[in-house]
Amino acid sequence: MREILGGRSTVLAALSLVAFAFVEGSAAAPPPPSSEESTAGVAVALPGDPEEAAGLAPAARVRAHLQRDPFSLISRARLLGTLDELTAIGADALFRTSGSRGEAEAFDFVAARLGTLAFLATGGLEVERQRFRIYLAGEVWEARLFLTLATDGQEREVPAHVPQGHRDDLAGALRFDSDGVPGDLDRDPVEAEGPALLVRSAGQLASLTAATAQGRVVLLDYALVDRALLGTSEATARAARLLALGPAAVVTITSFSNAQGVSHGSFAGDLGAFTLVSGVPARPVLIARLEDLARAGIASWNDLAGVRSARLRWDADVVAPGASQNLIARIPGRDSSAAVILGAHLDSANSPGAMDDGGGAVALLEAARVLDEAHQTPPVDVYLAWFGSHERGLFGSANFAATHQELLDRALAMLQMDCLRRPLDGLSSDLTLEAWSSAVLGDPRLLWPSYLRQAASLHGLWPGPFDYAGFSSDNTNLLGFDVPNANLIYLDPDDATEVHYGGHLHDPYDTSALVRDVAPVLDDMTRVVLTAALATGRDRPALRLTPTPNRRAVFVASHTEAPQMGPSAMVEFGMALAKEGVDVDTIPYGTPVTSEDLRDAAVVIALPVHDYPSAAGGAADYEERWTDAEVAALDGYVADGGFLILTNSGSRLKYGAQRWEANEDWAAGNAVASRFGVTWLAGSLPGAGAISQGSSPLLSGVAGLALAAGNGVPFAVRSGQVLARAGTQSAVALVRPNAAGGEVLVVADLAMLTTSADISPVNLPFWRNLARYVRNR
Repeated sequence: MREILGGRSTVLAALSLVAFAFVEGSAAAPPPPSSEESTAGVAVALPGDPEEAAGLAPAARVRAHLQRDPFSLISRARLLGTLDELTAIGADALFRTSGSRGEAEAFDFVAARLGTLAFLATGGLEVERQRFRIYLAGEVWEARLFLTLATDGQEREVPAHVPQGHRDDLAGALRFDSDGVPGDLDRDPVEAEGPALLVRSAGQLASLTAATAQGRVVLLDYALVDRALLGTSEATARAARLLALGPAAVVTITSFSNAQGVSHGSFAGDLGAFTLVSGVPARPVLIARLEDLARAGIASWNDLAGVRSARLRWDADVVAPGASQNLIARIPGRDSSAAVILGAHLDSANSPGAMDDGGGAVALLEAARVLDEAHQTPPVDVYLAWFGSHERGLFGSANFAATHQELLDRALAMLQMDCLRRPLDGLSSDLTLEAWSSAVLGDPRLLWPSYLRQAASLHGLWPGPFDYAGFSSDNTNLLGFDVPNANLIYLDPDDATEVHYGGHLHDPYDTSALVRDVAPVLDDMTRVVLTAALATGRDRPALRLTPTPNRRAVFVASHTEAPQMGPSAMVEFGMALAKEGVDVDTIPYGTPVTSEDLRDAAVVIALPVHDYPSAAGGAADYEERWTDAEVAALDGYVADGGFLILTNSGSRLKYGAQRWEANEDWAAGNAVASRFGVTWLAGSLPGAGAISQGSSPLLSGVAGLALAAGNGVPFAVRSGQVLARAGTQSAVALVRPNAAGGEVLVVADLAMLTTSADISPVNLPFWRNLARYVRNR
C-alpha cells in the first residue's frame, strides 16, 4: 500500500485501506462481490498522485481523488444487457461478419458507448478508428423463407439466413452471390421454389437421385453435412453430391443440443460444407433453426415433414476487396512511458457471436465503464483494442501491430479475451491464459500468464497458463514484435474435443441467452481483464525474456497490403531477432519508406509488392509499385553499408505459408532488385525445398530450407554467392554490390521466413543464424 496523502482524515485513510485492498494488491484481500449486481462502493482516497506534488489544497485533493473500488462496480446485468444489444446487430443479415454492415454498426456501437464516459473523457480519452481493406467481404440484403404446410395450405414466413461465402477463394465466395458478379451491390434478389423434400438420414441422402431431388427444395438436417462431426472431406462430398442432383434450393435445418456427439450447427453460417464445395453448379442455400419455425406451426422434425412446398428469396453480394476497421481507445495513465494493451475481436463468424467474441468485446467496455465510474486513472496508459476481421484471418490485429510501433515498444504486455464458451454436457472448462512460449529457442517460460495468474489470485481467480504454439487469436500477431501476450479463454486445454464444437462457437446458438448459463465466468473474465489493466502498470513486472534491444530491423511493407505477409507471420524469426537484441519495426502499408526510416537500421527487409484487387474481382487495381524516391532510399541504404533482404511471393500468403490467389504484382519488385544486379523472373521454383550451397555463417547447421510449394519466384543474379537452390534455380543468394560493406540477401519465397508447421522446424536454424548475422555485422 502506498502512503496515504497527508492532511486527510483518519476515517478516510482507513476506508482507503479496506476498500482499495485489491487495487493495491494486498494478499489478505477478500474475494470480490459475486452477486449479480455490483455492490455499492465507498468513497476512498488514493495516494501518490501528481496533485499533491502540484500543491493542491487538501480539500481539492480529496475531491480529485474521491474514488470507488472498480472491481466492486463490475455489473453482470450491464455486461449481459450490453451483450444483448451487440448480438442483435446484423441479425437480419450477416450479423457482425467481417466487412459487413453489421461489423461497421458494431464499431459505431462501441464508439457511442465510449462517448458516454465523462470522467475518462476529461482525463484525455482518445478514440482511433483505423480503416483497412480485406481481400473479400459480402453483404446480405435479403434472406426470406416461406413454408406451406399440407394441413391448411397457408404460406408462412420463417426466419432464415444466408451462409457466408468462402473467406479466401473468390470463385467459392461468388457461389453465395445472388447475381454472381463481384462488386455489384445493386439489389437483384433471386427466388426459388418447389415441392419440399425433407432429408433426415444418411441413407436417405445417399439414395437421392436427380429424379427425386431435381426442382425440389431440400430441407436438409444439418447433421448430415456437419463437418465438426463428419470431418471436412466427408461433409463436403455429401454437400457436393446433393447440389449435383439439381435441387431448386437447399435449406439446412439446425437444432440445438448440448450433448456430445450430436450436431448443433457448427460452422453452418461460415466455413460449412456447402461453402467449401467446388466443381458443381451453385444452388441457393439458406440456413434455418428448427426452433425458429414455431411461427409456422412447426415445433418438431415430425411437423417439418408436413411442409408441402417452400419458397425462398435471397439477395447477397460479394465485394473484392472489402472494408473493415479497428477501434482503439487510449485511457491515459499516470505514467505514459509504458502501456498495457487489452484486446477483443468485434466481428463474428456469421452468427450472433455472443461468446466468440461478444463476451470479450463487452468485457472491454465494462472495464472502461468501471474505471470511469470509479474515477480511476490507471497507473500506465491502457489501450483497449476492438479488432475487426479476426474471423477472416486475424487481419485487424495484424494491421494494428503494423501501424502502432511506438506503442508496441513501450507495451508491458497485451491480453486478448477470446473467448467465453458454454461447454457441452460432460465437458469441463477453466479460465486459461493461452500463450506461445519461446521453447523452440530454449526458454519455455510464460512470464506474463504466470504473473497475471498471481495477480488475479488476489481476487480469488486462478487462470492457468497454457503453452500453445499456433495462430490462435489476435494476441499472436504481436509475437513477432516481442510483446508479452496471452489469450484469456475459457476451455480445458487437455480436452481433445474440437474447440468450436465443444463450446458452441461458430454456430447459430452462440447467443446471449446461452451466455447466461455461464454468466459467472463472464464476470470472472472481466475481473481478469481489469486486473491486467491496473496491476500490471503498478507492479511493472519484468515480462520480456529478451535483452534490451540495441539494434533495429525494419520491415518495409509500404506496398504489401496483406498484413500477414509481414512480421506478424514471422513469429520464430521475430523471436530469434529479439533474442539477439534486435527490435522489430515496420513501415506499414501505404506509408512510403524514406532514408530517415532506414537510418541506423541493422537490417532492412523489403517485403513483396502485393495488393488485393484482381481482374477476376472486378475492382480497379491501384497499381502498387516502388516510387523512384523509395528505390533511391533503399539503394542509398545499401550504398552506406546496410544489409538489405529482398523477398518475393508468387501468392498472397496467410497464416505463414498458406497460399491463396496469385500475386499479380511479383514483377514490381524488379524496381528495387535491378539496382543490385538481381532480376525476378516469371514462373515458380520447383518443389517445397532448397538445398544449401557453399559455406556461409548463414548456413551453419543448415542442410536445406523449406519453401511453400509453388510460391517461390525465380531470380537471376549478375554476381553473388548462391546459398540455396531449388532444383537448378537459385532460392537464396547473397550479393555484395559495393565496397562499403553493403549486402543484399535475396530470398525467393517470403514463406521461407514465416511460421508454419512445415517450414518452422526446417528453417529455424537459418533464422537463428540470420539473427546472429544481423547482430554481428
